[in-house]
Amino acid sequence: MDSASAANASTRPWIVIAAKAIVALQSLGIVYMLTSTWVTVAVATGFVVVFLAIRALSRAARQVDRIFEEELGRQ
Repeated sequence: MDSASAANASTRPWIVIAAKAIVALQSLGIVYMLTSTWVTVAVATGFVVVFLAIRALSRAARQVDRIFEEELGRQ
């Protein structure tokens, strides 16, 4: 197993993605109920930043795996 296979979004069933979206929205709802709108916006921004960072790192890991396979496969 390579380093990107565990985080490959294309192999996950749609139900897992839907469940994660529901959990994220419920978390934002709880934050909104306990705090203000601005705190909720900040937490939502944090969720988006973390999601984008994970996606970028997964893509980079796949690219590194491909480069290593090309370079090490030549020898």
